Amino acid sequence: NYKIYLDDFEKAYERNSGGYEKAKTDSLGSYQKFLDLFLKYKLKLRDAEVRGYTKDSDMQKELRDYKINIGTTLYLNDKLYEPNMHKLYEKRKTEFRASHIFLLPDSMMSENKVKELGKELIKRIQNGEDFAAIAKQYSKDTYSKNNGGDVYYFTAGLVNNIAIEDAVYGTELGKIYPELVFSGSGYHIIKITEKHPRRVSIAVEHILIPFADSTGQADTAKAFKTIQDIELQIKNGADFGEMARKYSQDKGSAMQRGSIGSIQRGRTVKEFDEAAFKLKKSEISPIVKTQFGFHLIRLTDEFSYPTYEQEKEELKTIYDRIRYKTDYEQLAEKLKTELKYSLNGETFAKILANSDTTRIAESYWKSNLQKVVGSQELFRINNKSYPCDSLFAFMIKRNISLNMNINSLVLEESLKIYSRDVSIREKALIYDNENPEFAKLIDEYEKGIYLFQILEEEVWSKISVDSAKVYSFWEQNKQNYKWKDRVEFKEIYCQTDSLINKCYSLAASGTNYDTLFAKYNQRTGYDNTPGYHGLVDIEFNELSKQSNELKNLGDISKPFRFDNGWSIVKLVKRDSARIKTFDEAKAEASSQLQESESKRLEDEYLNKLKKVYKPKLYYEELSKAFKQ
Repeated sequence: NYKIYLDDFEKAYERNSGGYEKAKTDSLGSYQKFLDLFLKYKLKLRDAEVRGYTKDSDMQKELRDYKINIGTTLYLNDKLYEPNMHKLYEKRKTEFRASHIFLLPDSMMSENKVKELGKELIKRIQNGEDFAAIAKQYSKDTYSKNNGGDVYYFTAGLVNNIAIEDAVYGTELGKIYPELVFSGSGYHIIKITEKHPRRVSIAVEHILIPFADSTGQADTAKAFKTIQDIELQIKNGADFGEMARKYSQDKGSAMQRGSIGSIQRGRTVKEFDEAAFKLKKSEISPIVKTQFGFHLIRLTDEFSYPTYEQEKEELKTIYDRIRYKTDYEQLAEKLKTELKYSLNGETFAKILANSDTTRIAESYWKSNLQKVVGSQELFRINNKSYPCDSLFAFMIKRNISLNMNINSLVLEESLKIYSRDVSIREKALIYDNENPEFAKLIDEYEKGIYLFQILEEEVWSKISVDSAKVYSFWEQNKQNYKWKDRVEFKEIYCQTDSLINKCYSLAASGTNYDTLFAKYNQRTGYDNTPGYHGLVDIEFNELSKQSNELKNLGDISKPFRFDNGWSIVKLVKRDSARIKTFDEAKAEASSQLQESESKRLEDEYLNKLKKVYKPKLYYEELSKAFKQ
């Protein structure tokens, strides 16, 4: 009563033939051959059902584990990684320059007083007071307070703090964020001073004249005069790269005509970075002073924003570091609501009432607490009950609060982590209802489990191959195991014709071949076997062909081109075409015997299935395949 419809056939054929466009152009004969294979596949699956595989606990556990592992990965990729990495990619197209006022609670000012001060300062700035003046008076950031609170340029992913990043991206140019931002170490008032499309990286050349002269004596005026003279020569037409090579004291880049390659924002000292990123292609900066000396900088190239695919690994690393944990927790909490999570308050209270001095450790399994509450339902989700034992097993396995006494805080935090984990796993088990590709993957994996088990029971476990059977198989089929004409030779390889001609001349005059190999050979990998290539088919490569042309054992060929170099070969041995001995053919014969036995047993099994199920094939229907 099982039927295979034309659309079932078409879907299967399309998957196995390289897509719809190719499938619809294939021949009727190809369709017929595939239908024969498809029938065998369906017969095996029906037999798996009859054997009870679909209810076998071990197989269903394997399927469930696979579904959880793959489903979790796919679900998190669909709901967290892909959408948030795309957002991050778009955000990183914009670059900001920001200033801040950093307020820090200390012994002189409590956290509440700091918050009050912060709100007051925000109002004062919004009412027109100078941000820089307030930063200088109140900010605890000693590095930026005297510079208007400037913290330079950044883009999404460079600050390991979600609150600060969100505040920056949520503020208009020239404005301050209307609320205090807590970073974990203190409170910030944030102002956006610049906002523009991000320049990802630029390639630059530079000329450096340090403050100190060749004797080590600092002479800033002399250094400045030198860089001015160089600047004037360049303005008058001198080549920047040549001037860098001649005068720059950054010896590493001077050898490259001043090139320091590509740089990203913030990877060099601030003065250099700021000057370089103001330039357009081929522009040269004014003289720039840094801690290293005086520079002239030339921008030689600018690199465009990479594609999403090019940035994907970097985006994932950034997302994992900064936002994944928070987003994961929020997603899991939503799932708990969706899957109707409910805590059994009585059991939770009973754990606390009976915990005494019980610690979170392997000793839990022998404790009185386990006896009292272990099997009792702690919570329910997706209409499934989870007992107390499952929570403690999770905590012990993950080393969560390990060896700590159980109290309300520890229990609540551990339960929060566990229930989130469970919610994701439960969602993975039903995600095939939402994701057709995952459903297809699970279906194929499930069938794969059953087919593997059938072949194990009906074929592989029944194959018996010993030496006597292999020998008998070889005896009956020895004509199939033959060597072609072969040669054994040694080679000397050189990269130049002059060197190989020298080797050939010395060999022809009687110099020992192995001595010549040790002195002149330039091919690696043959040091322990001086140029020896073993017995190979005469048609194997140019080396074997040239060896075969030699008349006598010990003869040496003239030099010939090979492998982008030159070679000479010495004939060591000939072996005429012949049948392989049993020892030579044993591995090959054993493999073919097993393959033959496997096919025989599988054919017997399929013939048995056909007798049981008596399938009927309507080949004429295949003429309609891929026509609509």
